[in-house]
Amino acid sequence: MMLHTLLANFALLTAFIYFGYMIRSRFLSKQQNTPWTRMLLGLMLGLFGVVLMYYNFPIGTQTVADFRQLPILIAVYAGGGISGGISALIIAVYRLFFLHGFSFHSIVGAVNVLITLLIALLFLRVRKLSLKRWMPALLLSAANTMVIFLLVLNINSWVEIVTYTLLFIVAGLFTYSMLQHLREANESLKMMREAATRDYLTSLHNSRAFEAMMAQKITSSNRNGTPFTLLFVDIDFFKQVNDSYGHPAGDAILLQFADVLRDTFRPGDHIFRKGGEEFVILVDQCDAEQIEKIGERLRQNVASHLFRLPGGGELKLTISAGSATYPDVHQEELISKADQALYEAKKTGRNRLCRAVS
Repeated sequence: MMLHTLLANFALLTAFIYFGYMIRSRFLSKQQNTPWTRMLLGLMLGLFGVVLMYYNFPIGTQTVADFRQLPILIAVYAGGGISGGISALIIAVYRLFFLHGFSFHSIVGAVNVLITLLIALLFLRVRKLSLKRWMPALLLSAANTMVIFLLVLNINSWVEIVTYTLLFIVAGLFTYSMLQHLREANESLKMMREAATRDYLTSLHNSRAFEAMMAQKITSSNRNGTPFTLLFVDIDFFKQVNDSYGHPAGDAILLQFADVLRDTFRPGDHIFRKGGEEFVILVDQCDAEQIEKIGERLRQNVASHLFRLPGGGELKLTISAGSATYPDVHQEELISKADQALYEAKKTGRNRLCRAVS
């Protein structure tokens, strides 16, 4: 019976942590990490603690135990004091009034939960998972239960106490391993997704990311009624750099040019490397008049910049640029109009910005 219930506990821990982490990674990201989402996380983990109380297991002839403290440790790690407080409150109230009724034992169980919360707040509020923080919280939670067994419930069987303590520590280490594995897997997935949308050389967004962000920008512009401008930029006579100095020099120039772009545009603007020496910028909240000032600032920044060659020496470069502003230009023609404006800038002498006519 004990082995069967223990296996059920570990299966519950595995399933809940796995699916809970999936939900947290998908819906409770840093951008959505609000008090409401932390309250929801605390509610979910509190209910998980209630479920674990029903999957208790015997550790002696008259003593049963469960792993209700673990959801509280997870809640404080994942959501801070708000999540931990809500989960502990749900578990404590349920233990007091609903699980076998109000009694001396239910009061002791509720106090055990609240002490576990204090321990978790002491070690795990930083939200940076590490064994150095998790282990003291786990051991103190186990020690807290041992003290209650000995001094409050008068359980003097060391076999029962040691058995529970070992099982709780094993379950706690299992929980830590699951959380650590899922965190590392999630970070690896984020890195892979980021790499798929980044240019390998400049670390700017690539063409794949451009399509998605372009669609998002159009939707946002329609919703908020704010214009944005698509700016195509091409380094003038860049082929001569590769032919004269070699491709490593060309790569060095592109890296420096990406830095000039980052310094020129705002954090809300999105910069992409289209390919070769061609770049695209989605300039946020920018109309057809404003892009002329911004484009001129970029042109001057590039023209005044000294581009350093790997083997020594410096170069001066210029750019040609073409712009198209939404909603002045229809979304289906936005890219082609900006490209035509870029072609016009090259055709009429380079080192200039041309604006698409709506």
